[in-house]
Amino acid sequence: MTKIMNLILDEEGATAIEYGLIAALIAAGIVGATTALGDQVVTTFEYITTQMSDATATTTTP
Repeated sequence: MTKIMNLILDEEGATAIEYGLIAALIAAGIVGATTALGDQVVTTFEYITTQMSDATATTTTP
């Protein structure tokens, strides 16, 4: 009977579940931020690539 009471009163499992939920929320936040910023980063690199290509195309070689 005491083993059952100890099992019921044990809070380690609840703590582990709480930590798991916190980790899941952090992961969801990271995924959301990366998705939101991903398009902006791609657009920025495409702009830089275009500008560098245009700059090298207009440069004349002696």
